[in-house]
Amino acid sequence: MNIQYSVKRTIGRPGHTMYILTCLALLQNINFDYVTKMTYNKDKDIVFVTRPDGLWGEQEYVYEMHHLEQTVPAAVTAWKDLTMQRNDGILNIYCMSTRDYLKFYGEDKYWNMDVKEDFMNQTTTMWRGIGDKYNGQIFKINHRANEETALMVSLSHFNF
Repeated sequence: MNIQYSVKRTIGRPGHTMYILTCLALLQNINFDYVTKMTYNKDKDIVFVTRPDGLWGEQEYVYEMHHLEQTVPAAVTAWKDLTMQRNDGILNIYCMSTRDYLKFYGEDKYWNMDVKEDFMNQTTTMWRGIGDKYNGQIFKINHRANEETALMVSLSHFNF
């Protein structure tokens, strides 16, 4: 009986305590990135964001607009299939200064339509245009092959 009780005290109770602490830490930090309210200042260079803080409260955070950037989709060819590109998807915005993530609902009913397009343009400055096949930020191809050259290149792979 003493062996079972000592095993319970040395392994069982500390394991259970660590499990409960892990669950509490998960509950404390789970998905508090969703933005409930966002406002600009007069010059539209400072953003005031209200987010949940803890389990019941909300807190206002201040971000500079030029630090906010939408996260780059992982697969460039799959942009049309990602949720952030849909009208009802989630926009994932990253603050490069504070390293915070902000999640916005992409559906139009959550936005003031006068400022949505401006916000989208200002938060995609670093990766706008990388989906273009011929004109990227790293490379530029000034010419494209005509039909005859493309056919010649495709036939050169075959050994006749």
